[in-house]
Amino acid sequence: KKRYVKFALICSAPVAEGDAKKAMYSVFSSLFGEQGIARQKLWPIRWFPEKNEGIVRCSLAGLEEVKAGLLFIRQAAGQSVVPLIVAVSGSVGKLK
Repeated sequence: KKRYVKFALICSAPVAEGDAKKAMYSVFSSLFGEQGIARQKLWPIRWFPEKNEGIVRCSLAGLEEVKAGLLFIRQAAGQSVVPLIVAVSGSVGKLK
């Protein structure tokens, strides 16, 4: 089963999609390693740069690790960010 996690990066300026993905993968690889990312089946689905919000897909078994990992993001695009988990759903349509 899959779960979709909507999260926000609170900061003063918009963050580009590439910068958000780079920050996310950097944190996840240092915390869980490549094998952990594969086990979680982590996959970025959508990024909304105007609100600095994104949606990632993960496995049900890896949901708690993904939520914890997202909260460890501290920098994106050279600026400090505060991560926030907005919602978790089994359907991506409910998060948009």
